[in-house]
Amino acid sequence: MDRFDLKPTFKTPRILFDPDNDIFEISGRSLPEDVAETYEPVLEWIDENFGKINNRIEIVFKMDYLNSASAKMIAILLNKIENFYKTGLNILITWHYDEDDEDFLSEIENFSSFTKIPFKLIPLEKRR
Repeated sequence: MDRFDLKPTFKTPRILFDPDNDIFEISGRSLPEDVAETYEPVLEWIDENFGKINNRIEIVFKMDYLNSASAKMIAILLNKIENFYKTGLNILITWHYDEDDEDFLSEIENFSSFTKIPFKLIPLEKRR
């Protein structure tokens, strides 16, 4: 199965979905000029590949910033993934967050409240 690998930029996240190595990670910041250009390919990859995966999928988010357009795309992405979860696919969302950023934590909790996919929230240790 092909892997999906979007290299990060200052305005776009790293998105790596590598089923052969059980890596499903979205990290960095997301404030692209064109959110569809950034996220449509990953949504298509999910449609084409998630149904072929038999083992557990842990999707790891390590994002430190989302603009509002990106937040909408993440909601669409989670909705699409939830459709696979409802078919019996074993999926877990793990979201690492800065424990000092209460606004971002609230946004993550909002995402988790709109999906049936199990969410595990992991606070990042304070940097010293």
